[in-house]
Amino acid sequence: MKGADAAAAPKPGAEPGPEESAQLLTFIAFLNRVAEPCFPASPKLPPIADEAPATAPASLPPIPDGPPSRDELTPGSYKETEEDKKAEAELEARNKCVTKAHADRVTKAVTGLEAPAQVRGSLNRSGYVDSVLKTREQPGTGTRFSLDLRSVCLTGTADGSASPSVGSHEVLDPENPCPRL
Repeated sequence: MKGADAAAAPKPGAEPGPEESAQLLTFIAFLNRVAEPCFPASPKLPPIADEAPATAPASLPPIPDGPPSRDELTPGSYKETEEDKKAEAELEARNKCVTKAHADRVTKAVTGLEAPAQVRGSLNRSGYVDSVLKTREQPGTGTRFSLDLRSVCLTGTADGSASPSVGSHEVLDPENPCPRL
């Protein structure tokens, strides 16, 4: 039986099949819905259609005229403007808002739960897919879990209480965003 499971598992670097692609699109739409209140001025995107119209023009970024200038390549040559600082502060505030929205959602999902299967099931029903979720039973303290959302990592412990521990971690290494459980 173990050989059949190994044969069914996707190979690293392999293209996702139609089912995995559909799950990924659904998950991305879910992430966008959770983040939407944090971006009130953003235009609302239309629902995702099965296919783009054949006549839709491709919107590609412009091709640069030549290589980057010496100033663009010299570290420290760029002078940050007030507009840059304002945009950075706005982006940071939005990222904190999105992180809080996910933390609140996860906290609600795992409140009162303790067993790994219960925690995983509740988080799945809340929209978080198995590919971003890790759980590990901690005897005597409940279930530790992590959610790798690429821009943020949420970790916590569901111990059966009315106030489970859920925290966020800044992602410093995109190849290894969440700390090990």
